[in-house]
Amino acid sequence: MQNTKDNVKEIWSRGDYRSRGQFFPPVSAYLTRLVKLQVEESVLDVACGYGNTAITARMKGAKVSGIDITPKHIALAKEEEKIAGISGIEWEEADAEDLPFEDESFDVVLSTFGHIFAPNQELAGKEMVRVLKKGGRLGFTSWPPELAVGKLSEVVSKYNPFPFSEEFSPYNWGIPEKVKQLLPGIEAMYFERDTINIPILSPNHYWLDTITKAGFMIQVIEALQKQNDEEKIGLFRKDYIKTLEQYTSENVLRMGYLISVSKK
Repeated sequence: MQNTKDNVKEIWSRGDYRSRGQFFPPVSAYLTRLVKLQVEESVLDVACGYGNTAITARMKGAKVSGIDITPKHIALAKEEEKIAGISGIEWEEADAEDLPFEDESFDVVLSTFGHIFAPNQELAGKEMVRVLKKGGRLGFTSWPPELAVGKLSEVVSKYNPFPFSEEFSPYNWGIPEKVKQLLPGIEAMYFERDTINIPILSPNHYWLDTITKAGFMIQVIEALQKQNDEEKIGLFRKDYIKTLEQYTSENVLRMGYLISVSKK
């Protein structure tokens, strides 16, 4: 499987992203607070997913645009905007590596676990900086490789028939020193860690939810099933659950993440 744009769209079009992202709204609220978002400021939400951060920014009075490479996500974000009882967000299908905006178009550029999956990380970083006004703020969240999501990804890579190159790992965005390298022209960089607490009845429940609702995991399991390798699937499940147990207690899965905030 090649890491093409069409494949990226296919992965993110599968599963139930609204369900998987239901614990992200507090992250969106915290991120908009850390960048000191002001009423009437222009905001771009990069790789907006189902629109949680764009909608949060709009509810705080900002002028918002949201882009995502996946048409299904844009349609879902529009639905979420209606449910929230707001309007005025400019939604557009677009690539984080090729943002359809002029230089210095936005006061604030945001992304919650979105742009980090762009295959060309250097280009995605340059694009976010390019469309940001001089003196504007850039804020995003990412997954550090040494915490829960990063460690679970290591397990997936062990069994995935189509592994991604380490050079383009989305977890590079979870390492402060690498973040600095990927954002040329940015100054006054600030990093903070926080945790998403996800209620789960058991690690087994979370495994089942993941392999039926997360597009990437659905593809991995289907590929292994086509190989008729039930033993490998069993080992995969065992390793995944063992890793989950390290970050779970009192029916809560703790997913640590990194917040990066900077100024151009």
